[in-house]
Amino acid sequence: MRKVNQHCEVRESPIHGKGLFARRAIRAGTRIVEYVGELISKEESTQRGLALMEQAQRTGGASVYIFELNDNHDLDGNFEWNPARLCNHSCDPNCEVVNEDDRLFMYALRDISKSEELSFDYGYDIAHFLDHPCRCGSASCAGYIVRADQRSKLKRRLQRRSNGKSLIARKKPR
Repeated sequence: MRKVNQHCEVRESPIHGKGLFARRAIRAGTRIVEYVGELISKEESTQRGLALMEQAQRTGGASVYIFELNDNHDLDGNFEWNPARLCNHSCDPNCEVVNEDDRLFMYALRDISKSEELSFDYGYDIAHFLDHPCRCGSASCAGYIVRADQRSKLKRRLQRRSNGKSLIARKKPR
């Protein structure tokens, strides 16, 4: 356990590796922690993202800590001194990240209990959903890390895939 600030600490997470947890009860609307890192150009962001995708394909693991910041820059938070990078995704998040004058802060979306894991919606696009299985465990889990406004589309896509597989399984050989 590692204290981050008055609101949160780092602990082992049932979702994935390590996570951020509430050190005390947190009221809805509370600013919890700033997401900090290296300011990088969009071009550098793309290069780093592609390199991480290649690494993930080779090794089965790679974490992306890059946040879109503005039209010209992104923020790479892949540094030990950025404990906010350890906040895990949930399909039923209790936090959100808000851009305030090109600084990123995590806020409580609702009241959070002491010791509850802090989470937010990573907002991934559906384009590469198979690369991002979700382990959040919430009752509303989509099975993949896909932003909330695309989850109904994901459900339809998964249903079509499931129906297609079951049709193939029932087909008798000639």
